[in-house]
Amino acid sequence: MTEYKRVKCINCGEENPRKLHEEQDKNQVLYYSMQGTPVYKYKMKCGSCGTKFDKA
Repeated sequence: MTEYKRVKCINCGEENPRKLHEEQDKNQVLYYSMQGTPVYKYKMKCGSCGTKFDKA
């Protein structure tokens, strides 16, 4: 049986997936694609308190 880990806000403890959003962190470029466009790292943003945090 696989265990599913929910993402949880580190500040307020929000677990609702509709309130937690992924957004690009434009400060950290992971790599450049073959067309030359940058691929950015993603961070989570809480819709309740506005805290930005890493997914892990």
